[in-house]
Amino acid sequence: MAGPEYESPRHHAEGCERAREWLSVPYIVDGVHISVDDLDQHYEHAKAAGARILREPKDEPYGRLYIAEDLEGHRWMFMQAPES
Repeated sequence: MAGPEYESPRHHAEGCERAREWLSVPYIVDGVHISVDDLDQHYEHAKAAGARILREPKDEPYGRLYIAEDLEGHRWMFMQAPES
């Protein structure tokens, strides 16, 4: 549980140049990887809810994935395993 000193990435970047640099690139410097069953449905839901899409859904040899940032600046990588 976050204490009163916690700042979201978006809030932290307001006063920290390094944090602003981290948020200026579409990559995950510090984020979470989540496996989902239906990536395209998840992507549409996240987009409709206001997530900032950093990387559109794309098929890779290891699965289909997209990267998003939530409203507080946390970065998330969502992936659907390839069909066997």
